[in-house]
Amino acid sequence: MYAASRFNAWRSACGFEKKEEMEAARAETIAYFVAEYEKCLTENLDDYIENFNRYMKPNDE
Repeated sequence: MYAASRFNAWRSACGFEKKEEMEAARAETIAYFVAEYEKCLTENLDDYIENFNRYMKPNDE
């Protein structure tokens, strides 16, 4: 998670010309990435729940 957050901080910084612009967008940027992470995690957890035996115990089928 640290590596992903570091990458996304860099990715965000690439979209700004000045430190002050990035600082002004800090809360919005955090909200965006938290919401996107929540969507991805929810989707993947649901997938694992639905396919638990196939993914985690493939020889039991």
